[in-house]
Amino acid sequence: MSPAVKRGVAAAVTFVVAAVVNIVTGVLTQHWAVAWWVAFGVLVVVGAALQVWVAVGERPVSGQRVRDVIVGGSLRQDLGTGTGEQSVDGSRVARDLSQRQGDTPHGP
Repeated sequence: MSPAVKRGVAAAVTFVVAAVVNIVTGVLTQHWAVAWWVAFGVLVVVGAALQVWVAVGERPVSGQRVRDVIVGGSLRQDLGTGTGEQSVDGSRVARDLSQRQGDTPHGP
């Protein structure tokens, strides 16, 4: 699911939850002004929480690319933490090509 669709779904869920809270609060208390304020509070709190949750999942993906180069020795790519893509295209490497991704230590 794309980030835009996730944000739209989160907004729709927030609206539905706030509407249900508004109706239930109004029916139970018969004070519609209170029901509107409670629904507004739910709309703000739940909406903000869902949007933060969606935004956390949108961390940028890192990447490293080596393209069309000549390396007379060895080539090493270290991506570190997180997710991403490493690639070597159209290049000539005379010795070793080493790619590492993650937190594990790399050799000398």
